Amino acid sequence: MVSLHLPLTPETRGLIGRAELALMRPGAILLNTARGGIVDEQALADALRDPAHPLAAAAVDTFEHEHAAFASPLHGLPNALLTPHIAGMTRGAMATAALRCADHMAALLAGRPDGIPVATA
Repeated sequence: MVSLHLPLTPETRGLIGRAELALMRPGAILLNTARGGIVDEQALADALRDPAHPLAAAAVDTFEHEHAAFASPLHGLPNALLTPHIAGMTRGAMATAALRCADHMAALLAGRPDGIPVATA
């Protein structure tokens, strides 16, 4: 199992392509919940279609073009689990985020901005 956890930067764009996928162990599974663009989706789709390729499956939660009409080459592949960038959105994670947001707003309204990220223009 290879799970990606890194930002999309000029250095990480296309980090996982045909050559890197070919180096995976037989039966490997690739997980990308990081950012679209880190994995070459076409190379991944081609690997998953090839029964001789060592990659067995992939789970992808983020895509190169998330907000455009969804047309990933991974769509419809039986060994590709695709989710709409919600892997981290469990009930617990959402509840924690909501409570943290409410705590931050209450602290700001009370004049206690220490440690709270505030965007300024």
